[in-house]
Amino acid sequence: MVEIEYRPYQKIVIHEIRKFEVGAFLRTIVEQVEAQKQSGTPVINWVDGIAFSVGMFPPTPETIQENLKGTVHFAVVNFAETSFQEDKRAIINGREFPVKMRHVTDNPDFVDLAKFLKSFKGPTTAS
Repeated sequence: MVEIEYRPYQKIVIHEIRKFEVGAFLRTIVEQVEAQKQSGTPVINWVDGIAFSVGMFPPTPETIQENLKGTVHFAVVNFAETSFQEDKRAIINGREFPVKMRHVTDNPDFVDLAKFLKSFKGPTTAS
């Protein structure tokens, strides 16, 4: 039988954090999807009062090496404090856009990330 090993990340490094009001956060998510000419409904993560999205660095040899060593680097984490609703709406120029919200409470890294964001007191780049 083949040996199987589970090796979760040991560290998450966040390079930029942006805290938004809920409406601005939802608009930002929709605008990113629109700018990338993607189709479909955007999806954001939610844990314990924190809605968030994570921007990753591209898979370069350096980032892959860091991942293999147990460290994942998030380029940016955008978040807002809000209650859970499966469907949220962003309004841009008078037009409504749907945004799906999904529970990610089964992901221990995201649970820890939400706790960190709730208590984060450092500078953020959004308002």
